[in-house]
Amino acid sequence: MEQKFWLDRWEKGDIGFHRDAVHPALQAHWSELHLAPRARVLVPLCGATPDMAWLAAQGHEVIGVELSQLALERFLSEHRVRHITMEEPGFRTYLGGRYQFWCGDFFAVPDDVFASADAVYDRASLVALPPEMRRRYAARLAERIRPGAKMLLVTLDYDPAQMNGPPFAVPDDEVTTLFDQHFDIARTNNEDALADNDGLRKRGLTALTESVFILARKAVA
Repeated sequence: MEQKFWLDRWEKGDIGFHRDAVHPALQAHWSELHLAPRARVLVPLCGATPDMAWLAAQGHEVIGVELSQLALERFLSEHRVRHITMEEPGFRTYLGGRYQFWCGDFFAVPDDVFASADAVYDRASLVALPPEMRRRYAARLAERIRPGAKMLLVTLDYDPAQMNGPPFAVPDDEVTTLFDQHFDIARTNNEDALADNDGLRKRGLTALTESVFILARKAVA
């Protein structure tokens, strides 16, 4: 799972993980976070997801982090976002409308970017990472997200013997292991998702479960 893997996927247009429509779980459960309209939402590994446009339409300020310049510029073009481009150490940033995009390594994003977020939306980040990187990812959020910040997390679970990730299987008990020390966790939905994932079915899956969690960063002891 080197960075080149994802950059090559975007270069080749091999982006079966991209959804052209807003994810139903976002529309169904976002209100359960009870955020202020202008809350700042961090979207790690954001790609070109239209979910960010939906969040902006709710009045939120969106902070996207993505390795691929192609992905971010696709989003900006498709949604006709007038923007400026700036160079930061290790990053190219795009600023326009309700969007702030950081093009570079998620693990190198400046601490103040995390600290400014009121919420995190993760539909395709955790499941994109192999086990060791999932632990790093959860630790990074725990270290940098401020107490009280909320997170909407969408995971997938399946029999790993049937398919190699990504997306990777992240069972509910792993979510607990990764986040329980620093976050309050509530699972708000759990359903069969195979019918809506034809690409994964073609890769050999016979069963697929999607879970939706709401997390809240605990107060620092």
